Amino acid sequence: MVRLQKRKRGLRLKLASFTIALVLLIVIMISTPIYILITRMQRETLLQGLQDSSTVLLEGLASSARAYLPMGDQGALELGFLPAQSRALPEANYVTITGFRAGSVHSDHVWATNDPDILQKIDTPEYRPGESRITDALTPRYEQITAEIESRAREAADDLFRNIMELTQESVSLALRTDEEGMRRLNDIQASIRSLEIRFTEILAEISNEIGIYPDFSPVNIYEKGERVFIFFKPVMYHQNTEDNYFQGLVRLEVSLDSIMDEILDWQIALLRVILVVALIALLIGITGAFIFSALIIRPIKKLVNHIEIIRDTEDKTKLAGINIQIKSKDEIAILGNTINDMTLGLVKAALAASDLSIGKEIQKKFIPLEMDSHGNKQTSGSKKTPCLDFFGYYEGAKGVSGDYFDYLDLDGRYYAIIKCDAAGKGIPAAFIMIQVATMFINHFKQWKPDDNGMQIEKAVYHINDFIETLGFKERFAAFTLCLLDSTTGIMRFCNAGDNLIHIYDASEGKIKTITLPQTPAAGVLPNLMVEKAGGYKVQSITLDHGDILLLYTDGIEEGKRKFRSSDFKEILCSEGPVDKPHGNHLSGQADEEMSSERVADIINAVMAKKTYIMKKYHNPEGDMELQFDFSACEGTAEDVIMALVSAEKMFRCYKDQKAGVDSKILVDRKVDEFLKNHFLQYRHYCVHTPENPENQTYMYYTHIMEDEQYDDITIVGIKRKQDLEV
Repeated sequence: MVRLQKRKRGLRLKLASFTIALVLLIVIMISTPIYILITRMQRETLLQGLQDSSTVLLEGLASSARAYLPMGDQGALELGFLPAQSRALPEANYVTITGFRAGSVHSDHVWATNDPDILQKIDTPEYRPGESRITDALTPRYEQITAEIESRAREAADDLFRNIMELTQESVSLALRTDEEGMRRLNDIQASIRSLEIRFTEILAEISNEIGIYPDFSPVNIYEKGERVFIFFKPVMYHQNTEDNYFQGLVRLEVSLDSIMDEILDWQIALLRVILVVALIALLIGITGAFIFSALIIRPIKKLVNHIEIIRDTEDKTKLAGINIQIKSKDEIAILGNTINDMTLGLVKAALAASDLSIGKEIQKKFIPLEMDSHGNKQTSGSKKTPCLDFFGYYEGAKGVSGDYFDYLDLDGRYYAIIKCDAAGKGIPAAFIMIQVATMFINHFKQWKPDDNGMQIEKAVYHINDFIETLGFKERFAAFTLCLLDSTTGIMRFCNAGDNLIHIYDASEGKIKTITLPQTPAAGVLPNLMVEKAGGYKVQSITLDHGDILLLYTDGIEEGKRKFRSSDFKEILCSEGPVDKPHGNHLSGQADEEMSSERVADIINAVMAKKTYIMKKYHNPEGDMELQFDFSACEGTAEDVIMALVSAEKMFRCYKDQKAGVDSKILVDRKVDEFLKNHFLQYRHYCVHTPENPENQTYMYYTHIMEDEQYDDITIVGIKRKQDLEV
């Protein structure tokens, strides 16, 4: 009840937290774009208004300047009154009017200004209207601005001005004529001059209408942390008969955005306050609703919790049969209850199936010569010592039952029958074929005698092939190697079906050798008649010298796989070079690498030479870390060789993910752990956490470590012929 109460409060807290987060998310999702949109619209509106007001003010100032600048010193007094008009624009800092002075070629003489800092910008000790020249932010661009405006004016108005001057001269010549024709021509010329002067004035007005701004100003691109001061400027343009230019001066208006930005900031704060109030109200409503809702669903959840705890605490899931949860409501919780009931039924069925599968696996292991524990259960290894030979075998299945199998039979104290088999596929069909092979192997050699018929071991291969082929399994067959070993002479007679590779450690040369037997079809693929036509099952004799070791193993050891991972332990593909090009022991584009026959050979040679073996992994998430095995304490037995292979393959698939904790468990054979403890130099790094396995004493656990899946059974049998001294 205490746990339920805690979970009740936890659920309410989670619902409240979720509701708060959801309401906040909704408020943020709605208010943020509105806040941004309204703020942007207000900023653009205010800035556009400033630009429009500045334009109107400049238009008036430029118009007045056109009237007074031609008057020179006589118009200086009227020009001096013009900057005061900037008071109509709160954002204006000052107005400065510049233009030509008689006798000067410069148009930047200051004629009027209310700039408080004008003394720092002019070239005279004191301000003198019409004499002082200005130097400000526009000065570097002044000549370019003047040239562009003058060029546009000349291009647009020069022809028109020349026409006016020509007509004016003609009218002067006609002024003294009093005849009717002269008077009519004079009237026509005067009308044309008026029309051309109007057009001339319009052209200059169009050119001077463009307002310049420095630096660049755009109402949509002005931000709080950008430029705050801008200079709006407008040219003053007219033409005097005695001059050869149209640009006569410039009106500057400096404005500051400080007041506008302060206004925007005040408005933003007010808007945020409104949003905060609305968010708090929404949160209060959401929290209240969350607690009411949690109270309504706590009761059925209590029932679900109780039922799930029963499932959790029931070790034998078959005992859950008939235990169901009843939910009276007709909502999703009721659906969840029915789903849990279906899950319970599925667990019961899975437990029954797993029980049958475990029994099947144990039955399969009965055919393999493995040691038994105190409860009569087969373990992972088995051994046999004779005066001349040492036998050691190891079997570690992957998942479920399979078709791997090995056996060695003592026929008469001198001769031994040995078999290693790998039935194609997985599951029950492969296990069935394996059991048939094992049964026929045992039956064939049960009455064996060391005569000519007994030496013809190919008969056993034909019998097995005929039986499996007769069963008619589709795409099911058995690849195996059969051997008759004379322990006295070391002569081995091999007959194989499909599996034509054997491995012998040659003590005289100090290295492992791979011997290829005649190529023959696997058992069950072809009828005996067709096998005979293809060459038949043949016997090949090989001598096992003193100190040599015969190794027979399935492809589970060489084809053990580990996946490539990045530094953050995510699965990756090899990207070294073009796709399908070799990179080390694999191809670019692959997702994993195999244990490989090269590594297997190197490990065997290192064990027998009592040396250190270093295993490199490609695309290793642990960086340049290499696995190091010290085999100096090994005695060179078949058990040493096989346990070294099995242990190295185990660590080949393991990796130390930093996220792996106590819940990250991998199952480890105790014999493998013992071998690693004695020979694996990084044992304390990888294997320091070793909890017990209460369900099966043959195995234990490693925690805080992960491994890639074992894809295939590991089946190895080794026979060492003893040295003469040992015999």
